[in-house]
Amino acid sequence: MTREDPQMKLRLPVELKDRLMTLAEENGRSLNAEVVKRLEESLTGASEGAKTEPVDDRTMDLFADTVAMRVVLALDQREGRRRKP
Repeated sequence: MTREDPQMKLRLPVELKDRLMTLAEENGRSLNAEVVKRLEESLTGASEGAKTEPVDDRTMDLFADTVAMRVVLALDQREGRRRKP
């Protein structure tokens, strides 16, 4: 990338900019290079290259049961808080 490449203004929430700055430092890049790299990866589908293993029905059922149990517990706790004077 050169200084002759087009420039643009971009508004970011402070927290997002801070996270990007931290990541840029960790990766040895400038903030601009970090943003460009992440945008390129998101547009080229670089993350699509990650291979995932198929999940069998038993594993999916166990996961669904666990999530359902957590939801029921959270709802019970909320209901308990509502009932307390």
